[in-house]
Formats: sequence, C-alpha cells, structure tokens
Amino acid sequence: MARIWYGWAAALLAVCFFSAAAPAQGPEPMELPTAPVIDGQAYPDCRYEYRERNLARSRVEDIAACIERIDRYYTDVVTPFALGLEADGQTAEEDDAAYRAVEARYRDDREYLSERYCRYAECEDYEPTALSGERDLADGMQQCGEPGDTIYLEGLIGLLVNRARQIDTGTNFTGALIGFACRLEPEERQAAAAASDEVIAREEVGATAAWVSPSREEVSGSSTVTAMNSEPSGATCLDITDVIIIGGEEERATRRMCRAPGESRYVLQG
Repeated sequence: MARIWYGWAAALLAVCFFSAAAPAQGPEPMELPTAPVIDGQAYPDCRYEYRERNLARSRVEDIAACIERIDRYYTDVVTPFALGLEADGQTAEEDDAAYRAVEARYRDDREYLSERYCRYAECEDYEPTALSGERDLADGMQQCGEPGDTIYLEGLIGLLVNRARQIDTGTNFTGALIGFACRLEPEERQAAAAASDEVIAREEVGATAAWVSPSREEVSGSSTVTAMNSEPSGATCLDITDVIIIGGEEERATRRMCRAPGESRYVLQG
C-alpha cells in the first residue's frame, strides 16, 4: 500500500542522500535543545511535527516537508555562514559555536528523518534496528509480542488506542485494545474504519454498521451511534460504541466524535 507514495520523487531522492543505516546502539534523545540561531534566522524546529498525524501516508508527507525545510536552511543559511567563518580568521568564538550547534543539529535531524521516512513509506531496502524499534515506540506505535515487534495503528484502531491512553480507568482497557489491535490484519482495521465512517455520516442515534473480515471467518465487529447531542459551543457530538470480535472474544469501547460549527468533519475528542 505504502509504495504508492514513491511519487514523492524529490523527497525520496533527498532522503537517499542520507540513507546510511542508523547505529544499532545509543539512546534516542527525548528532547532537543532550543533551535540554534545563525544571523538571526532560527533553525526549523519541525523534527517531530509528523507525530501529530494519524495516518502513515500523512506522516510521510510531514517528514518530507521537514526534510525540505532543514535542507533549505542548510543551503541558504548554514553554508554561506560557514564560508564566512572560513574567510575570517578572527571569527568570534560564539559565532563558531553557533555554527557547530547548527551543523550537529542538522546532521542528527537528517539521519533521524531519513530513517523515519523509510519506516513509514516502507522503502524496499529498509531494515529495522534496535534503535528504530525505540523510535517506533516513541512515535506511539504498539509493541506486539516480542521486543522489536511493533505495529503502527492507524485509522479507527489507532484513534481508539490513543483515546484510551488518555483515560485513567484503573483497568487494563488500553492493554485489551492493543491486544486486539495486534491481532487484526490491516484489511480488517480498514473494514472497521469504514464501518465507523458509515455511522458517522448517518448522524442518527441507533445507526449501526457491521463489518466482517475479508479473510477470516472468526473476525468481525460493528460501530453504533449510542447518543447524539449539541454542545454549548454549537458543536454536534456523537457517542459511538465500537465492538471487535475475534474467535468468540469480544472487546468494546466508546468514543466521542464532535463536529465544530461550520466544519464538515467529526474529530475524536481527547
């Protein structure tokens, strides 16, 4: 599926420039220092912006956009600055320090973003490493089974798991959802998402859409609108109960989707 994104030729060529394999060891920095500034121009602080997106293809788009931004900064700002340092034998020490900070930040971001791009775009020569597994978990992927076996949950299932993380229920609610999600095939997650879209479009209490696995008889589920109301802000909200059944085992979760005044799309509420 993801290989249809290879139309991003320019971005992929840029990625390949820094496609050296990531080292297998070394901790992933949780936070980076404040973006350094050269000649009054701040380095683009876009490294993690892709995490705000739920779909893998959307993350590819954001990563490619960030690569383009930092490459442009390096070409337009860092390179001329470095040439100036080279020409000026008496350059102030703080100027040299600023350059070194930007240079290090750029190299680190370029390697990181290139690896993440291939992770989500499923580049043919991409091979996961211990470090990429750590990055997967930091990106919000779920671990299934053995360490290093991670799965990116997108669409409906991903939204449900992310929502469950925000609820302190004192139960293993999130764990149960993740366990079920790990057992679903990609086409089954897509079927669940399609059922959800159907009941949302109907916008009525009692609207139900069932789905069945296209490949496994024992896997099915449904989405049902259990409540609909208007908020003081003018937003319209739906409470939706989703059911997943695998081999006779059932898991269900309720979420709230709201549509702001003047908007056409319902958004999952945190």
